[in-house]
Amino acid sequence: MRCMVLPDMDGLSGGFDSLFDRQGTLQLTGRTESGREIRIPKFLVASYKWAGDQVSWEGIAELFIEGDLEEFEASGGSIVCSAFVPPTPLAIPRGCYIPSYDGTITYAGDERNGIRWSTPLGEAELIDGYDYEYERAGLDQALIRVQRCQVVVRCKSPGTVSLGSISSDLQDALDEPLWLLSFLSRGRIAWYEASIVFLPSEGEPHKRIRRATVRREQWLGYESERRRGISWIDLLVKREALVGQLFEQLYANYTLSQFKGVIRQMIPYVLAAHETGYTETRLGLLYSALEALVSGLSDLDRNTGGILERSSFSKLAEKLSEVIRQEIQEEGAAKTIIKKLSTLNQRSYADRLLRLTENYSIDLTKLWPSGADIPSEVRALIRRRNAYIHQGKIDDHDLHILDLYRVQNLVELWILKLLDYPDTAINYLAVNVPIPLNRQ
Repeated sequence: MRCMVLPDMDGLSGGFDSLFDRQGTLQLTGRTESGREIRIPKFLVASYKWAGDQVSWEGIAELFIEGDLEEFEASGGSIVCSAFVPPTPLAIPRGCYIPSYDGTITYAGDERNGIRWSTPLGEAELIDGYDYEYERAGLDQALIRVQRCQVVVRCKSPGTVSLGSISSDLQDALDEPLWLLSFLSRGRIAWYEASIVFLPSEGEPHKRIRRATVRREQWLGYESERRRGISWIDLLVKREALVGQLFEQLYANYTLSQFKGVIRQMIPYVLAAHETGYTETRLGLLYSALEALVSGLSDLDRNTGGILERSSFSKLAEKLSEVIRQEIQEEGAAKTIIKKLSTLNQRSYADRLLRLTENYSIDLTKLWPSGADIPSEVRALIRRRNAYIHQGKIDDHDLHILDLYRVQNLVELWILKLLDYPDTAINYLAVNVPIPLNRQ
């Protein structure tokens, strides 16, 4: 978040340079004008101004922590952290709230359960919550009810703890599962503010309630995208299936998977491709996601990328190198050609893609109508992809639109397959099938 800092000039007699680390950032502690303790673990100074003998720094705080931050004895009490995220159907049970004439509100629908998993801080749950503010409507008192989606973490609180330390640990505890939830929801889910509260047990009146607030600089997507929103129909998966133990199992699969690095690399491309904008941009993002997938899986399975086994091709390459040295007198040209010999053993991009889909049991028939010649269709799609990537060409806009949705569905379903996600819990209403057959 953006903020202004007024440093204590008496403590800076030695100058500012010693305060900055190698990245030009500061670690700050202090108090607000109202006297509340603050910590800024990482502050990037964008500009500074002098007013008399006082300097002021303006910049961006990666984390801004404010409140009761000192250590205290928490045994017997409870610590609850509410990390607020943008609106998402994954957090909202499929029910409705019915207002009555007497001012009460009744909930009707599925039981209000959220998506739950374990974190190093404690048990977490993605659910919607509500804030209430008193206002006036004309001459009458009114109560404003604001819905907010949040991750509620019920923290472990044995012995001596610090709300400041919990605040700093939130990123590591929540960011990875929120990336996975973002993929499942097809929209960016990231926490931007958190409220942490310690409540002592009823039998310990000598202990007081403690509070801390954390705000952080976070990209939440374009404003137009947040206004557009999505419904449960747009979700890649069925929310009700995740409410039990499925998401915790899915996250465990992701954490332990040999494909974790590949999946994590792909997710930002897939999310950005769901944002409204130029078709060319979205198509490029999905091609990048597919490239990350094919390259990553080929690296893990070295037999996929090569036509011959390495040992066999190495012997062949040695013989070819000898022939090249004999036939080409210019040493520099010979070395350049010899360096390129390894490319002779590489399968084409389309062949690698087809081989990988077979190895990982990806059903490509779901992406084309029945009767389609799948290998021919895949090769035609890759030829259009190559023209776009290497020449920036889109010859037939309608065909590239179909390619966009096919690649999107292929990448998303493939990620779910790598994580052992059950087919019965996929929301096939959100998968674009059947897409018209390309008969070019």
